[in-house]
Amino acid sequence: MTLERQIAIVTGASRGLGRAIALGLARAGACTVLVARNGGALNEVATAIENAGGETMVVTCDVREPAATRAVVERALAEWGRIDVLVNNAGVALRRPALDTSLADWQRVVDTLLTGTFLMTQAALPSMIAARRGNIINLVAPLEKIAVPGLSAYAAAKWGVEGLTRTLAKELRRYGINVNGLHPGGFADTAMVRDTVPELKQGLLDPTVIVPAALALAAQPPRGITGTTIDALAWNDGMAREVDA
Repeated sequence: MTLERQIAIVTGASRGLGRAIALGLARAGACTVLVARNGGALNEVATAIENAGGETMVVTCDVREPAATRAVVERALAEWGRIDVLVNNAGVALRRPALDTSLADWQRVVDTLLTGTFLMTQAALPSMIAARRGNIINLVAPLEKIAVPGLSAYAAAKWGVEGLTRTLAKELRRYGINVNGLHPGGFADTAMVRDTVPELKQGLLDPTVIVPAALALAAQPPRGITGTTIDALAWNDGMAREVDA
């Protein structure tokens, strides 16, 4: 299925993996709804998309707020009438020993990563269910590869996103909606990673590593791959081997 004129919402689109995915979707012909709290950074991404001839919309939003997530969907529907793709990527990180993690800090991380994914998905579902199609991509994490002391809140939230992904896939398959998890395959070279794990100097992955797998998941037809977690680095390696063969 082509992504031409597909309507895609991308949260956390102002930087890092979300920015890379949004630009990739736009290059593939999708109309993008760029979502984050930083409107200035979103506008820079939107300008890049528009300069390349793409259609896009900027919506500032805190995904922890139910009314704000509903407003994103309402704006997209008012402009284009449907939602084909939802990429849940909004994120924050906290590196602090569990003993020193306040409840407020814990809730900020979990509410952004896990509750935000739930709220954004819940807001988009009525439109997708009515159309009996859609692709939801939830950014998870290669937790077995990035087990770093101090990331307890982040890791717990990302495990929650993975569980939510698998359960939603079972609930929504009958409507033709695919729900999958996606991660870069390791630590990506993003501002959040550099700030949170500054001791990492080598081996960081370019954020664009995630784009080919994201585009493939976004372009799936109803009743495609669902309920899986895709390692983008492994996906790219598999594509390369296929080409070499």
